[in-house]
Amino acid sequence: MDHGLKGHTEDDALSTAVRLLIHYTGDIHQPLHATSRVDHEFPEGDRGGNSVSLPSKDGAKNLHSVWDSVVYAQTDDFTTPFSDSDWDKLGAYADNLVATYPATSSDLASLDPKVWAADSFAIANSFLYAGVKEGDSLTDEYIT
Repeated sequence: MDHGLKGHTEDDALSTAVRLLIHYTGDIHQPLHATSRVDHEFPEGDRGGNSVSLPSKDGAKNLHSVWDSVVYAQTDDFTTPFSDSDWDKLGAYADNLVATYPATSSDLASLDPKVWAADSFAIANSFLYAGVKEGDSLTDEYIT
């Protein structure tokens, strides 16, 4: 189907929609996308950890970027389109995550994004900020 835009097809639109769905599904599982701590230190909120500065390590320089890097485990910055070696590297990384943290039946019990967001929010509230002090490196225990 022609949408009036030269070079833009229905397949292009579907591709974009699927990529956004994958992206948003990943984002909702990142706990700092489910919170913006508001307290005496951050009366306007901490912008999902972006305002919590930490010493730079492998390019991660605030709490949000640390969690985006899977707590320093995946700090490579890939450019698109991915090369074959990038796909291989990401595939091996994903395989390792699945092997290290196998999904349980309770992990797979809900396909409701509201449940995913609530789970991420609970993680943010119960763990994510515990022991984190702006400007200080994260402890080895926190990273583990």
